[in-house]
Amino acid sequence: MTSSPPQPATFRTGDTPLPDIVILTHKLKRDYDMGGEVVHALRGIDVQIKRNEFVAVMGPSGSGKSTLMNLIGCLDTPSGGEYWLNSQKVSDLLDDELARIRNKEIGFVFQTFNLLPRADALHNVELPLIYAGMAAKERRAKAARALERVGLAERTGARERAVHPSGRRADGQPRLGDGRGNYAAV
Repeated sequence: MTSSPPQPATFRTGDTPLPDIVILTHKLKRDYDMGGEVVHALRGIDVQIKRNEFVAVMGPSGSGKSTLMNLIGCLDTPSGGEYWLNSQKVSDLLDDELARIRNKEIGFVFQTFNLLPRADALHNVELPLIYAGMAAKERRAKAARALERVGLAERTGARERAVHPSGRRADGQPRLGDGRGNYAAV
């Protein structure tokens, strides 16, 4: 006799997520009005992501991956359904409240690294902490630890160019971009 793997608990509208669930969507929808035609980008997505769980979002072009990531990153709001982040319902929040969530709860690593070419590595990594209002000494220490985590401690004072002279990304740029997303772990 074989046993099947445990299934995630069923979430119902009005429930509060379990404490180990950091991201939960329930019947999440996003519709766009494109010149009178409604595009249904997401149609009732249910996702549960536990603390320390690694997840890949994959699918063909136009399947809603970017729309889902924009909703999970609090860059957009759903047309319907619920989104919970760290046991807080964020799907109904206003823009200012979403900005606070983005600033305090979410780290982004972009495909393009959005680095300031005239700023050194430490300043590029600490920039989001400046916007968060963190004190200089604390943010520099936190940014330095993030650089250490991604193997760039030796590049603290190095300036990054947007593109390597060969036309490719400079070696440290992907890791420097990762450093910005590493605050929660340091």
